[in-house]
Amino acid sequence: MDPKLLTLAPAAIDNLYHVGYLVPDLRAAMDSLGRSLQVTWAAAFETADGGSDDHVTCFAYSQHGPPFLELIQVIRQPGSIFAQPLGGGFHHFGIYAERWRDEVARLAEEGMQLERVGAGLAFVRDPDTGVRIEVVSFKGRPFLDRILSGAMGDEYPLT
Repeated sequence: MDPKLLTLAPAAIDNLYHVGYLVPDLRAAMDSLGRSLQVTWAAAFETADGGSDDHVTCFAYSQHGPPFLELIQVIRQPGSIFAQPLGGGFHHFGIYAERWRDEVARLAEEGMQLERVGAGLAFVRDPDTGVRIEVVSFKGRPFLDRILSGAMGDEYPLT
């Protein structure tokens, strides 16, 4: 694990560890951004998106960071948190939190709207700016290790 991610900072923005970006075609985006940004990617993988709709989508993380670049293939089904923008675009900031439920409650008290809660994470959205934040339990760091090592790509390869 990256030593910079072993402890949490006092401010949420200092715990930013990834930026999520929607793309219409994951493989094409990995190729194009890999060349233009000189990014190498951990093995891409597909899995359910973790919501009540459980649509399967494809994900890839840059091997360099933080912050890591997370590419998410658009799910072309209404109601999925990964449905818009259809043509691709910024989706969310991902931050770690020691007490992620407390951080989600704090953000809700600040006026952010809860969009989705999953196992050890939640998405909230600012109604004024549209900015979405994925709050992830600090205990979820081993999951990132599995992504970056390629274990997720081996276990759930793209079809």
